[in-house]
Amino acid sequence: MPSCVIINAQLALPNQIIPNGSVWVEAGKIKAWTPGAFETLPAGIAILDAGGKLLSPGFIDLHLYGGGGSTVIDGTEEAIATILRTHAKHGTTGVLLTTVTAELPVIDRALRAIVGYLEKTETEPGAANVLGIHIESCFLSVGKRGAHLQEWLQTPSIELFQNWQDASGGRIKLLSIAPELNQADEVIPYVQAQGVVPSFAHSEADFDTTKSWIDRGVRICTHLFNAMTGFSHRAPGAAGAFLSDDRAMVQIIADGVHVHPVGLELAYRCKGAPGICIVTDALGPAGTDLSSFHFFDRLVEVTDRACFLPDGTLAGSRLTMNRAVQIFAENTSAQLHEVIRMATLNPATVLDIGHMKGSISAGKDADLVLLDDQFQVAWTMIEGRII
Repeated sequence: MPSCVIINAQLALPNQIIPNGSVWVEAGKIKAWTPGAFETLPAGIAILDAGGKLLSPGFIDLHLYGGGGSTVIDGTEEAIATILRTHAKHGTTGVLLTTVTAELPVIDRALRAIVGYLEKTETEPGAANVLGIHIESCFLSVGKRGAHLQEWLQTPSIELFQNWQDASGGRIKLLSIAPELNQADEVIPYVQAQGVVPSFAHSEADFDTTKSWIDRGVRICTHLFNAMTGFSHRAPGAAGAFLSDDRAMVQIIADGVHVHPVGLELAYRCKGAPGICIVTDALGPAGTDLSSFHFFDRLVEVTDRACFLPDGTLAGSRLTMNRAVQIFAENTSAQLHEVIRMATLNPATVLDIGHMKGSISAGKDADLVLLDDQFQVAWTMIEGRII
């Protein structure tokens, strides 16, 4: 794997932007970084001039259904490859591939397609890495199911979760679940014991119930404000529980539609930079010019940011992570390095891989993205290779 030095870059660190720095990449890792230029370098090492653009850690998306016209639930290796290539072009270097609620054989086929893709002897060129799987399927409340079809919802079950985990080869890292459902109190500690992160999601739980589950270790929620009880001054709801508890992190869909820009600002003021993970919730239209698509048997209309069922129900976004970062940065008082952290180090921390990925630090994987002042991607680097 070739070595190189990236020069003349604005370096996005977790606590600041270095206006003119350099990064030394060797054997797929970040060997070192420095303000200004390195004093000495090996003869003949490749030099990449960033031209004053922003060099960020590669984005990590915890909630990704699809892109490039394909979705995870299509259940083919080709669909997985398309999704990963599409999002890599937009600066995403690592993802949790996410399943939607569907008939159980459909979910099983999707999980096995991911395994088949990952077990190929040849790696897919130009594709983001799969960091694991996010199950957002079936263990959701009827009243807050959103675009998930009611007839496919299931009572939370250790047996069903384990079937999914077996089909995935142990790759499930995040499980979205409504904790008030029958048997959820058995499933949640079971998945926690496996090292799987339970994420509060699609839930009708009130403030007190939500707070009790935060006390029991459910320390992240899926898409804050969406598909949960909202905040009001007498009934602060699940949203109030997560906003007011410093132990908890939140995922937030930063398209400006799922959450109004004022909601993005409120989340930032309550949680601060360390408490937020920006996600896309992207479906097949991400990275395409599609204006509509079929989601199972339903026609979904696509705007410039989000997807809608015929009755107006939100059904995911068309975001890419570079666009999500731009929207959050332009619509809140958060500083740029803080927003970058929400899309890089924070999700890496949720997955317990912050020692390997998520920031420009010596010894970490050389997952990097070079962005212009409009957040367009000049190039994406994954483990030292520009893809």
